[in-house]
Amino acid sequence: MNPLVFFKGAWNALLKNKKRSFLTMIGIVIGIAAVSTIMSIGRGFENYVLDSLNPDEGELLTVDIQFQADDPDWMLETNEDLFTDMDMRMIENVHGVQSVETININSEYASFDTTIDGEENYLEASLIEDSGSPVVAGRSLDSIDNERENRVVVVPYSLIESQYASEEAALGKGVSLGDQLYTIVGVSEGDVDASGILAGFLPQEIEIPKSSYNRYHEEDTIEDQISITVARGSLPSDVAEESVSLLEEEGTMRDRGTYTHFDMSALDDGLSQVLRGITLFIASVAGISLFIAGIGVMNMMYISVSERTKEIGIRRALGASQKSIRAQFVLEGVMMTSIGGIFGYLFGWLFSSIASFFLPFSTGLDLFTILVSIGVSALVGLIFSYAPANAASKKEIIDIL
Repeated sequence: MNPLVFFKGAWNALLKNKKRSFLTMIGIVIGIAAVSTIMSIGRGFENYVLDSLNPDEGELLTVDIQFQADDPDWMLETNEDLFTDMDMRMIENVHGVQSVETININSEYASFDTTIDGEENYLEASLIEDSGSPVVAGRSLDSIDNERENRVVVVPYSLIESQYASEEAALGKGVSLGDQLYTIVGVSEGDVDASGILAGFLPQEIEIPKSSYNRYHEEDTIEDQISITVARGSLPSDVAEESVSLLEEEGTMRDRGTYTHFDMSALDDGLSQVLRGITLFIASVAGISLFIAGIGVMNMMYISVSERTKEIGIRRALGASQKSIRAQFVLEGVMMTSIGGIFGYLFGWLFSSIASFFLPFSTGLDLFTILVSIGVSALVGLIFSYAPANAASKKEIIDIL
């Protein structure tokens, strides 16, 4: 049978019952509109998140390689360079490397050994840029201390109580940190367990301005990470893997620990998969309405088959095969749901466009969403109209007449 005749017959059958076809189609429109809206917003959010993680146009991607010692205590105590000049020159010769620089990922904290009242103390220092924690005497550190590189410190009272009778008595006094003298401007409460059973085992925590530390203790900074700027046209993952392999074979610290790498492209891929999975899951939940709409399609098709029993008998008498009868009714269901899918996507695009006015990212036409919307709607029509179409094709001429 001519395919054009099939389509014309299916279209005429839908027009013959306009109201019923329209009401059945509404369920498909609502379901597809919900799914396409969620997917459009979800993919827009995915692009927004990934764009915020990636460099701006014109900037180059970077990968970070970090060294982690097998013995953490050695790493805290050593003054050796974890990445030497020879390591840096070696990495610079790797294909795809634009430049290399060392960075210190522990830039918010520092450590000191100091002697107070004849006893040696190990101190952990928080490097403050803006405002420090509350104090019980004196004042907290602020941004002015950081800007002026003031050698001032806030200490817990448990650290200096053996020297001073009260918190106020310690204000204005000096404490040696490394080879530099700092003035105590504030006294904090310190750790709750500072005088408990763990006293002497846990390090005391102090606060100093970050800029002061960078100026007066630069030689104490342990740089345990390098940042590689990747040249255009090279894959960050390839550059990172080749650099790590080279360091594992010839790196200065290869016998003391391991090298690991991180590149933004790996994060992008993982995050993209997570966001896409969440979007598809929510869209699938919204797609439950399509199942309900599919039941409506099946019900309509069964009614249509029962009403057109005489038509089926006449076509069978004129030589129409069971296959052609089945195809005729399946095509009617697929056409109806496909048209509903198209309108559903248009409504979904309209809703997502309106939502973009209230969101920090934009949504728009997306080929993947279009294909999913139309494909799912056509699949609903195929699945839920097959049983009625099959029932129509199995009607015998003698029973009909």
